[in-house]
Amino acid sequence: MSFPYESEVKTEIPTLQKEEFNDATFTYMKWPSSLKKHERNTHTNTTDVEDEQVITKCRVLIVHGFCEYYKIYYKLMDNLALNGVESFMFDQRGSGDTSPGKERGKTDEVATFADLNHFIEMNLKECEPVDRKLFLFGHSMGGGIALNYGCNGKYKDKIAGIITTGPLIELHPNSRPNFILRCLAPALASVLPRFTIDTALNVDGITSDEDYKELLRTDPKLKLTGSFKQIYDMLERGKKLVNDPYVAKTFKSPLLIMHGKADTINDPDSSEKFVNERIPQVEDKTVKIYNDAKHSLLSIEVDSVFQESFKDMIDWINAHV
Repeated sequence: MSFPYESEVKTEIPTLQKEEFNDATFTYMKWPSSLKKHERNTHTNTTDVEDEQVITKCRVLIVHGFCEYYKIYYKLMDNLALNGVESFMFDQRGSGDTSPGKERGKTDEVATFADLNHFIEMNLKECEPVDRKLFLFGHSMGGGIALNYGCNGKYKDKIAGIITTGPLIELHPNSRPNFILRCLAPALASVLPRFTIDTALNVDGITSDEDYKELLRTDPKLKLTGSFKQIYDMLERGKKLVNDPYVAKTFKSPLLIMHGKADTINDPDSSEKFVNERIPQVEDKTVKIYNDAKHSLLSIEVDSVFQESFKDMIDWINAHV
């Protein structure tokens, strides 16, 4: 299925790769930097193609959101490449090409962080020998995963910084399940962990882009369904960040959180509270709220929102490399 704006990608789309780990076959991609430094040939006093050197400032590992997959991030990865930043992302267990068909939603808390540890370790093995910093980026559900990783992840001290958009700390009031379902959630996750349900999330809260709204309604890989266990776990991650008196105290990484003011999926107020109240020990922390912007700032929002938030992201990265 063709994505809106896919034809506008300016760098070469990398070939998909596969990685076997813990009874799953993961689909992943590495998008290299395309920023080139033109060096003058001292022998001929000219600048030739052979004298061009690719500049790679750092690497960003992307943790996608609920029911997303790699194509959603073409625009972000392409723009990172143009700015000298290489990126890596994988379809998480339970999502995308890693878990098609009946495998959709089949994941749990242990597997989520074991998988992330595996891919962070893979990236560190490539980055550390060339003294290249590795940043962790997470959107929505992936943002909640990234923030929790900053609290107690195996390699959290080796991450140069964490960036999130619309992180799932607390659901927006418009998206919260009713009282009865909240009470039943632990039992359903335990008794029927793999039973999948349609979350009925309103696509109008995800993006202002009409083409992407239609894609969210029609692309089977983006259907907003998940298992009871998957949904329960991602909500519990947010609760830990808000309610656990010890979890947030262990957070040390430089942090940038970006959130749309018009996001009706995850609550932008919870992002501000996390930065301003939950991690007082962290000095290098920034929260940016974008008026009129919705949920998916750096993936499927309109171009004006993307450009504003991407500039803030790349400026922050450049300041931390």
